[in-house]
Amino acid sequence: MPTTPDETGTPPNRSEPPSPDASLNYHFTQIGEPLTGHDGHVNAVAIGTLDGKTIAVSGGTDDTLRMWDLATGQQMGQPFATDSSSINAVAIATLNGTTVAVFNSGSSLRVWDLALGEPIGDPLTGHDGHIYAVAIGILNGRTIAVSAAADDTLRVWDLATLQPIGLPLTGHKGTVFAVAVGILGGKTIAVSGGLDDTVRVWDLAAGKTIGKPLTGHEGTVNEVAVGTLGDRTIAVSASDDETLRVWDLATLQPINWPLEVGSIVSALAVGTVGDKTIAVSSTYDNSLRVWDLAVGIPIRQPLAGHTNWIEEVTVGTLNGETMAVSASADHDLRVWGLGPL
Repeated sequence: MPTTPDETGTPPNRSEPPSPDASLNYHFTQIGEPLTGHDGHVNAVAIGTLDGKTIAVSGGTDDTLRMWDLATGQQMGQPFATDSSSINAVAIATLNGTTVAVFNSGSSLRVWDLALGEPIGDPLTGHDGHIYAVAIGILNGRTIAVSAAADDTLRVWDLATLQPIGLPLTGHKGTVFAVAVGILGGKTIAVSGGLDDTVRVWDLAAGKTIGKPLTGHEGTVNEVAVGTLGDRTIAVSASDDETLRVWDLATLQPINWPLEVGSIVSALAVGTVGDKTIAVSSTYDNSLRVWDLAVGIPIRQPLAGHTNWIEEVTVGTLNGETMAVSASADHDLRVWGLGPL
């Protein structure tokens, strides 16, 4: 049985991290060749569907969005040239039956029709600093984007009207680097992390935080992700302190011990393989590690192949199996089959 926090919510101390479980029957293979075409760091990637195809949309320092058919490994159409100084946040949404990409252009957001290859409306402006993350959700029947930025705030946007919803969400003391959206007790929530080493949970309808900040990290929180573990809604946070932490969002308490990754975490995603909830993380060793979150151990050995650090990773399904797509400073994306067999 996994060890649980004591009554104070403090995870137990461990003398050393657990060893990888090599017995689990996962194939962990790269699918196809690297996706090439970007002329610069690939900072952001998202997975979605378009015309029945599983696609990825990527962006980076070459100021282009590129769309990929993940079944064939081929780029779809021409790159979408943008006016961004550098794209480092992208998400995919369905808006009135249209598949769109939402991405940052400096301190603003753009919405792009992926079928037509053109922007929708004007930029979404209001942040006073660079946007580092964006997440998609549904709030009161409206498709929304939540952005996190260097002005210490999050903003919520109605993608149908391209207008802000409510006031900026304030409370972080420093740049907000990460945001994820989920459902908790029927409410649409956001989870954020940033320079102040905290994780915060927001009730988006009320426009305020739920409970106190989640503390324990001893460095900047670079990434957050939301998922489920059994019947619990969870968040996973990744930090400069070289750990992942798993949080029960109903109790706002940590689950198990911090997961020691050995270096600064640069990318994080949460998903499922079979009946297991997994996290996929990367450090600056150019590889991916997959974690079984129920027991807090890595599965098998890291996935290697990139020749520079991984900027972002996302998890989805392809042909009925779980896969991950990683975006790297080596200018490439790679697709990984996670199984199970």
